[in-house]
Amino acid sequence: MANIGEDTTRKLIESGEIKPGMKILDLGCGAGNVSFLLSDYIGADGIIVGIDSNEKAIERAKERSKELGLSNLYFCVGDITQDFKMEHSNFDAIIVRRVLMYLPNPQNTIAAAIKYLKPNGIFLAQENNISQTPIGLESMPQHKRINDLIRETLEKENVNFNMGIELNTILTNSGLKVEKLWAEAIVSTPNQHTNWAFLAQNMKERMLSHNVINDVSELELETLDARLTKERMENKRTFITDLVFYAIARKA
Repeated sequence: MANIGEDTTRKLIESGEIKPGMKILDLGCGAGNVSFLLSDYIGADGIIVGIDSNEKAIERAKERSKELGLSNLYFCVGDITQDFKMEHSNFDAIIVRRVLMYLPNPQNTIAAAIKYLKPNGIFLAQENNISQTPIGLESMPQHKRINDLIRETLEKENVNFNMGIELNTILTNSGLKVEKLWAEAIVSTPNQHTNWAFLAQNMKERMLSHNVINDVSELELETLDARLTKERMENKRTFITDLVFYAIARKA
């Protein structure tokens, strides 16, 4: 089964003309998922540096990089909400995926990051706009329930649900020239999964900490994906789960 999240990010990477030999900063890299995708494009002569404040995620990224034998990937701990310092600089490109929507001041983060970007360097961004989605969940109570729990958790984390719509303004105000901005709807059908069971699994501790749920057992994670699939098949519904915005910008 295709990984929709991976597919959408590859579209951005390929549209941004990432090439072998490039030096790229993965801003807010987490466990390095985007960095490992980028490694398919930059070859052995390129360099990828990932930065994130989550020490455990950085350790996982380092372990995976070692397992895969990727000696040109580097991961470091840093708080990107501050005016962060880096050993590496002179990047050809910076990429950020679903990170800006979590930041208290994304404009400041971008301004700090592009100090390490070459003149005329590329800035790639992928952010979701979830203020108007999902669309079409009528008569699908199990889908609605799990989506409501995910949204409530994000609301308590002060996530900007309109980041996609605001992306052009934020990038421009950060000193970048936006060359292209586009969006696409992510669609689920009876035979095409949502990623909501995956998200629930990964967000369960956050749901607990924000008192969105009282116990993980409420999610019934062992059967959640199967139950969602059954509901889609029985209702024969097609609906929109997300709106994904992409931006290609350039440093003056």
